[in-house]
Amino acid sequence: MNEKSNQIIQINTNDKKMPEPGGDIYIARDNVSMTISELNAPLVSVIVVGYNNLYKHTKICVECILNYTLDEDYELILVDNGSTDGTLEFFESVKHPKKKIIKITKNIGLFFGINSGIEIARGKFIAVISNDIYVTKNWLANLLKCAFSDERIGMIVPVSDNVSNLQAVDLDFNDFEDMQKKAAEFNKSNPRKWHEHLRLITAMAFYRRTCLDMLGKQDYGFFHDFGDDDITFRVRRAGYKAILCKDVFVQHAGIATRDPEVIRMSLEKGRTAFQEKYYGIDAWDDVNNFETSMMSFVKANKVSSKYAPNILGVDVRCGTPILELKNTLREQGSFNAELSAFSTKAKYWFDLKTICNGRVETDRPEYILQHFEEGYFNYIVVGQPLNSYGDPFLMLGYFLRLLKSDGQLLLKIRNTYDIGTFLKIMGFDVTTKDIHNLHHISIEELSEHLNTQGYFVKDVSIEQHSFNKEIKELLDSFNFTDNNAYIKATAKDFVINIKRS
Repeated sequence: MNEKSNQIIQINTNDKKMPEPGGDIYIARDNVSMTISELNAPLVSVIVVGYNNLYKHTKICVECILNYTLDEDYELILVDNGSTDGTLEFFESVKHPKKKIIKITKNIGLFFGINSGIEIARGKFIAVISNDIYVTKNWLANLLKCAFSDERIGMIVPVSDNVSNLQAVDLDFNDFEDMQKKAAEFNKSNPRKWHEHLRLITAMAFYRRTCLDMLGKQDYGFFHDFGDDDITFRVRRAGYKAILCKDVFVQHAGIATRDPEVIRMSLEKGRTAFQEKYYGIDAWDDVNNFETSMMSFVKANKVSSKYAPNILGVDVRCGTPILELKNTLREQGSFNAELSAFSTKAKYWFDLKTICNGRVETDRPEYILQHFEEGYFNYIVVGQPLNSYGDPFLMLGYFLRLLKSDGQLLLKIRNTYDIGTFLKIMGFDVTTKDIHNLHHISIEELSEHLNTQGYFVKDVSIEQHSFNKEIKELLDSFNFTDNNAYIKATAKDFVINIKRS
């Protein structure tokens, strides 16, 4: 081999210092990241990925960044992801002292444009913005306040319109100017509105650079859908928190126009790929159990920066209900909740561990008392219907023993007297019972049993089945004796708040 063909790549580290070890792994990571970063690197790298739609979206998107990012140190990375409408020429005309442009000759996917921008980003934080996102006053300042509050925050997403996953906020604006005016009023930094989530939709996302370094690039397997779900899971499983920043509103002006069948097939493929990667975890069924009815019953016993309520989730899948309870208490002024979890399915242990600072145990339900101290929890949330357990009243007794005297027990009973069986006899394809071998328990029976234990049913809420139009029309034709009978026949679950008498 010709020695002259050898290539030597020299990396000059003469101006670098050995990093400090740090008090924990997160500080250690940040210390190393600071050591290897370039001198005079900006605080934030703002990446805009544009593919056509120059005058419809891209131009407005970039102008919003320039107009509403005035006091922060940032570089602007503009990625032309294969556009043919003059996007490159517009990017060249943009005036910003720290601007970089990437020209991709052919669009082979959004993931490629995002990864290309991240590869050249130098900031301690990285904002990835689609070209149909319009930022607003104080957007970056508020995101940074949230990020600086905890070195474990690795990913932040603002609220917006035209988004799912309970991330939408309706500012009821009339036009662009009205949107900016109302967003400026909305964007008041408020730590009570920093909500931790299991998964986030990322039309716009803000990352800690160290976190992204640990994760690596976007997974190529999620070419179209479920890339958002995947990146959030990876953030949490690397030990970081994913935060929905509800004190920042940005407009999501674009609306998907793909063929519904194409969307359905893409979602189906992405959902299957997610299950394959995460060993049976479903990004929807195992994560979207927000239990909004239960959360409406939650009241903080104390409002204090020192108050640390203890929360136990029982069979809450990946843990969304206990995170939502924690977020609800945070909005009420209680910031220091301790989360613990018990699951009868071991596949949920890892993700529960990512959000719990207390104990996480998996076992058969009858052994729950062996794992937790009696009288320890201020709140217990049971995600699985009480009447799905082998001995419902035995389990209820265990839950009450774990509860503090002034605590709240939140659970549900699956309605076993609904109209589902009749509808199946009529030939309708309905799934009204996704749990088999249910015990028949009425609210009255539960209430009587609780009274013997010194507790009572404080609140009851009903969650209805989601029937299609044809079934609803059939039900409307029935001669129910009263509206209460109709509600009971169509109820899926009774959501119950239990307190000590």
